[in-house]
Amino acid sequence: MIEIPALHIFSIYLLFWLTFLVILWFRNELRRRKSYGWSVVKKRLYFCDNCHFSFLARNAGENVSRCPRCNELCFIRKSKHF
Repeated sequence: MIEIPALHIFSIYLLFWLTFLVILWFRNELRRRKSYGWSVVKKRLYFCDNCHFSFLARNAGENVSRCPRCNELCFIRKSKHF
């Protein structure tokens, strides 16, 4: 039987958990990059008057964008507070 000192068992255990945490962190970073900028927020929702198509804004600072369906200029509507 192979004898493993306690120090090596602790080192292997620590290495295993650090590797596991790095993999989880990397996976989370990939998820954030895929979803970055495409969250649904009412302030960034465009509505095309021509074809009645709703779509999200790509940049937060834009007030005007082109409709992906009909290529018409669209404006962000101010939300009505009731």
